[in-house]
Amino acid sequence: MKKRGIIFTATALLTVLLGIYVYGCRPKETVIEFAMFNGSNWDVAVQESYSVIDKAIEKFEKEHAGVKIKYSGGILKEDYSEWMSERILKDKMPDIFMVLDEDFENYINLGLIENLDKYIAKDSDFDINKYYSEIASSGVFGGHRYALPYEAMPTLMFVNRTLLENFHLDIPSNDYTFNDFYRLCRMITLDRDLDGSPDYFGIYKYDWINAALSNDVELFSKDGKKSYFNQEKLAEAIRFVKSLESLNGNKNITKEQFDSGNVAFSQMSLAEYRTYKSYPYKIKKYTGFAWDCIPMPAGQSGNNVSMIDSLNIAISAKSNKKELAWEFLKTLTYDVEIQQTLYNDMPVASVLKEVMESKESENIFKENEDIIDSKLICHILENGSGKPKFSGYEGAISMADSKISKLNLGDDIENALRILQRQMSKYLIK
Repeated sequence: MKKRGIIFTATALLTVLLGIYVYGCRPKETVIEFAMFNGSNWDVAVQESYSVIDKAIEKFEKEHAGVKIKYSGGILKEDYSEWMSERILKDKMPDIFMVLDEDFENYINLGLIENLDKYIAKDSDFDINKYYSEIASSGVFGGHRYALPYEAMPTLMFVNRTLLENFHLDIPSNDYTFNDFYRLCRMITLDRDLDGSPDYFGIYKYDWINAALSNDVELFSKDGKKSYFNQEKLAEAIRFVKSLESLNGNKNITKEQFDSGNVAFSQMSLAEYRTYKSYPYKIKKYTGFAWDCIPMPAGQSGNNVSMIDSLNIAISAKSNKKELAWEFLKTLTYDVEIQQTLYNDMPVASVLKEVMESKESENIFKENEDIIDSKLICHILENGSGKPKFSGYEGAISMADSKISKLNLGDDIENALRILQRQMSKYLIK
């Protein structure tokens, strides 16, 4: 009995040791850390902002056995830069992360973002031309590519179709001009109750920046080191916007007036439209009139160009799992299934031509009587002008806007732009 007990104990011990050995020798799970913020990059309300990311993670993990994607939830966009800064200071950068515009250039200059040129060059399954070119170029800085686009956001001109029909006016064609647009706004701006103030208005929220883009104006160099405010084409664009404002007696048109159906046109992002035309917002807003959308009006020197923005994703230069991070980056930004889900479920546009031109995408905007032509969205993305990503852009634009907003139609706009150009040059070299 004693001998049998010894044998049993030895067998049990051997089993335990073998189990420890097998456990120790098993393939270790590889963890890729992904950083993102909660909600929308476009300052609109969204539900389940993680749903598309979760689907991408599920697909990636199925295709890469032994690899897990980890991310921290609940980080607000306004806290994201600070959260990333803390990770950088602790030398714990995530392997792959969303990049806010204001951080992009700084991260590159600090050597924190991986140069993607070599990954693109050697990956036979990747074709950069499948993205819209202006959107793809948003991840390029100093001639090198540091990020890929995840979401696209075009700016559109929305039309109160009902109001135009009531005025017996046709919706402008997609190649309409500054002059065409001014004429329509002038015909709509009307004081029907004869109280000395217009009751209907042509335009709400149309800025000089989009007018400049439509008049072939380049405001800054790609690197943000130079500005080009002292040019006649910009003066023409500003004069056009001021002429529209003068139709209202320079009265400030409010969002409430647009919401109530008393304004014919409004500049609006695709995110704003898709958010506020969906439940539960649609029962509160824009229920009294039908919409349509068109491109921006073209200036004499330009075309019907809109600004297009993007949210980019990059790989950490300090990651020791860069090849896997590259594969996950492609799943997020280049996988047709994931990008189609993004376009279907979120108030954004896809960055891929194939998704935007798909049969499935054609039906996304067909709700009730309001139809946005999907081909128009594709055209705007194909021909739009990308929003600059250099770190001082927002500050420079804010400075310019504070000066330009104070100008009146009768002012010497050319001289004001010469002064602004000198001020901007000093600002950009700081």
